[in-house]
Amino acid sequence: MAESKYIHNALKQVHLETSCTTVSGFSISGLATYIQLPELDFCIDMGECPLSATSINHVFLTHAHGDHARCLMRHHSLRKMMGVERESVYYMPGYICDGARDWIRSEAMFEGVPENKFRYPDIVPVTAGDIQFLEHRKDLAFEAFDVKHSIPAMGGTLYYYKKKLKDEYLGLSADEIIKLRTSGTEITREVYDPLVSFMGDCMGESLLENYRVFQSKVLITECTFLAPEDYEMSHKKGHTHIRQIADALNRMGDRVECEKIILAHFSMKYSEKYIREMIAKEIPERFLDRIVAFI
Repeated sequence: MAESKYIHNALKQVHLETSCTTVSGFSISGLATYIQLPELDFCIDMGECPLSATSINHVFLTHAHGDHARCLMRHHSLRKMMGVERESVYYMPGYICDGARDWIRSEAMFEGVPENKFRYPDIVPVTAGDIQFLEHRKDLAFEAFDVKHSIPAMGGTLYYYKKKLKDEYLGLSADEIIKLRTSGTEITREVYDPLVSFMGDCMGESLLENYRVFQSKVLITECTFLAPEDYEMSHKKGHTHIRQIADALNRMGDRVECEKIILAHFSMKYSEKYIREMIAKEIPERFLDRIVAFI
């Protein structure tokens, strides 16, 4: 595999536009991953913390690897330094919460924070399959799911939540609706519209195991390995090879409802030119216009 010396790992922030949110950030395997969804007030992982992240109130850590989690407290500290009064909320798999608290406390002690002034940030444990509303955005709900990686990890889906009138009451007048409400009749139903799904770090098989991600308007999925000779390596390292993405798309076919599928977390050994060439070569033609490389 011939490579250019101009690789894509300069930590330059990427910006993409979608129908439901801007997607900004950076994601290169081993270096750092943070993906900001500013209109949804949500950030996926915090491997680095640029100033642009300080206005975001909700952060979800997909797993404990440092290139995805190490700047969580940087985010919390910067918000305090900049006078952001609202408490940020940090969601993470329940099984890493105790470790996170130990790490946060140790970091504070290392920096000389007095015991009587130390306070934990707001850490919310997440369980796969449970839907919870964002603390500061009650119109947005979040559902995590398990993925396969080299350590326990999660992905998730953000939903837009609303209540809609039940079909049987659609033709009624305002007075009739008011009368039903007054009588205690439940006239609405809950609707969860999947906006953005993200896989975090995972093996390619996790895409089909969580096939509902293909119903989201935007899917963000890792694509660490591209070269044919790296296929076995992808499994060994607990990551996704582009051929597995192509296979999942072929299997899902017309069930792929995503407007955009964002590929991220490429290995730093590949050049931008090589990444784009392999996407054009491996992704089924019918899906190419929906694929975006996060580089």
